[in-house]
Order: sequence, then structure tokens, then C-alpha cells
Amino acid sequence: STSLSSLLFSISSLVSSSTLLRISGQRSRTKRKSSRTCFICGLERKAFDNKNVTFEEHVRNEHNMWHYLYFIVLIKVKDPTEFTGPESYVHQMVKDKCLDWFPRLRAISLAVEEVEGEQNELRTLQHQLELTQGII
Repeated sequence: STSLSSLLFSISSLVSSSTLLRISGQRSRTKRKSSRTCFICGLERKAFDNKNVTFEEHVRNEHNMWHYLYFIVLIKVKDPTEFTGPESYVHQMVKDKCLDWFPRLRAISLAVEEVEGEQNELRTLQHQLELTQGII
């Protein structure tokens, strides 16, 4: 009886230790992934290399997961007759369990930078065209 109790205690200790190690491993994998992938849009850290906005700024300001949570809570508690247009849209999407309102693999900061780059390229081409016309 004592040896059976001892055996059961040993088995439960092993199971508990194994469970704790597994949970710890899952946490560290999740932390590693969250440090290199935006929770909201799914863009990886490398998408922000050599850009005007760092990955940390993007996650802290542009796609702060807590802001998204607060917004969802707001539309859950706010009187629907008081909704703005975007609030009505997101309210319906949340009600339908649709995540299409999340910016998947998109960030305004990267899109703005891309447009600015294209505008600079157009200005350079315009300048070169004007120089060429001046020669002719």
C-alpha cells in the first residue's frame, strides 16, 4: 500500500513536471513568435527593415493589440444607435465572427512609404524629362 502510494505520487510528479515543461515551452515559442510577428496584421519584423517605422513602433502604435481589444469592447457596450460608420461595420463583422476587418499583411506606414517612394521616382523622372527637353 505504501509502495503503491509512493508509485502514484512519483507518477503524478512526473506528469506535473512534464506538463509544466510543455507549458513553459509553449510560452517561450509564443513569446519568440510575438517578438518577430505582428499579432494584428501578421507582418514579420523583417518587413520593417530599412523602413521609416520600426517593427516596435508598428506594434506599439499602429497595430497595438490592446487598442483593438478596447475597440471591440466599446462596440459591445455602446448603444448601436450611437455608432459611427466604422463602428457599425466592425460591430456587424464581430457579430458575424468575420475577421476581414483586420488588416492582414498590411500596414498603413509601409503603404505610405511605398507611395512616397513612387512619388520621388516620378519627380526624378519628371526632372530628367525636363532636362532632356531643355537639351532638345
